[in-house]
Amino acid sequence: MKYRNRLSNRPVFLSTHTHDMQPEYTYILLDLDGTVTDSMEGITKSIQYALKHFGIEVKDLNDLRKFVGPPLKESLMEFCHFSTDEAEEGIRRDRERFAETGIYENAVYPGMERLLQELNEAGKQVMLATGKPAYYAEKILDHFHLSRYFKFVGGSGLDGSLSHKDEVIRHVLENNDIRDLSDVVMVGDRKHDIIGGKLAGIRTAGILYGYGSREELAQAGADLICRTPEEFTKIMLSEQQGDKRMNATERKIAEDLLSIRAVFFRPDEPFTWASGIKSPVYCDNRLILTAPDVRTEVETAIMQTIEREYPQAEVLMGTSTAGIAHAAIVGHMMKLPMGYVRGSSKDHGRQNQIEGRLEKGQKVVVVEDLVSTGGSVLDVVKVLRAAGAEVLGVVSIFTYGMKKGLERLAAANVKNVSLTNFDVIAAVAAEQNYIKQEDVVRLIQFRNNPADESWIGGNN
Repeated sequence: MKYRNRLSNRPVFLSTHTHDMQPEYTYILLDLDGTVTDSMEGITKSIQYALKHFGIEVKDLNDLRKFVGPPLKESLMEFCHFSTDEAEEGIRRDRERFAETGIYENAVYPGMERLLQELNEAGKQVMLATGKPAYYAEKILDHFHLSRYFKFVGGSGLDGSLSHKDEVIRHVLENNDIRDLSDVVMVGDRKHDIIGGKLAGIRTAGILYGYGSREELAQAGADLICRTPEEFTKIMLSEQQGDKRMNATERKIAEDLLSIRAVFFRPDEPFTWASGIKSPVYCDNRLILTAPDVRTEVETAIMQTIEREYPQAEVLMGTSTAGIAHAAIVGHMMKLPMGYVRGSSKDHGRQNQIEGRLEKGQKVVVVEDLVSTGGSVLDVVKVLRAAGAEVLGVVSIFTYGMKKGLERLAAANVKNVSLTNFDVIAAVAAEQNYIKQEDVVRLIQFRNNPADESWIGGNN
């Protein structure tokens, strides 16, 4: 299967749109090396071969990993201090070996073909946007029988054209007449993929199974970071439906909380909150800590949410007291520093309200167990902002989704992403006979207007 790899002569006018929090992507642009295939061996051995021509002996191929991703000419000039002529000669020597041998010292990442299948079946337009010459990229896809999954292959030219990632991306967009950039995401494993996508005006997703690091991708400004092809697929396909369906995580966490009795439903004998509000629900997420299997599910989901929604996070801050343990566990899992915010300053010692080291300008994610009216978590955000932190947002285990809380968060420009919510837990509870199906209406009535107690006793 052959693809066009030349710029269109027709003028194209591209427009950028404000991205929704959960956009639905139509066009998915994939990098090749380190994203679709593991080409490390072939690339590094070919570079080793090229450098030998210049009398540079490299025995450990790991020393050449830095060459994978960026344009080879730039890398040779940066890392080897080659002149332009030397770099061009290096590229010729590299291709001598790569064209015959290195191109096939390669392997498709586990789960990649399934990812491509599912994206195609969902109607996504999958395209390749690689810094590798398109001539070689097409050969690689044909060799691994992956060509049928790609609508278009964009890459650099053998003549050195389209040598930068943003040029390749624009080339793909122009040749496919893609005008609404809010429908497009660039996916890759190195900062050049992320920077290229940003320069082209599209959203970006970094993946961690390739050659880059989480830190590299976050610093480059990735909008999304995924650990595996499977995780990326789930995100792309769940976003297709947005809020129209209960996603797997919301349901699983709801089932977990119900299984350990962390959520109690008493629509006929309501609980009374400290605020005086009568509630048919009582949530005690502290019980998660005493249930190891559920705890693992919850902490993993928090970590994945932070990686997906707040990839630039540098510090986790727990709310006092329920958020502290979760912030500590997830901070350990992610190898990120953590601290917590007291309800008020200590009346002794250093009189801290923020516990743990926090530098001005650091990007912080707040970890909370539940959000109702939003008051307590907003107090935490206020303290952190006053200390000079950049609060990216909040991750909570559970949210009631109350109007007052949503309005407060929006007014303070605070994003909250919850693992599950009141509506999902109510639906799952009815399915599993924790409550009667007819009680769901009463529960939602409470959620919509907690001050209206007409739901009590079934007076709907």
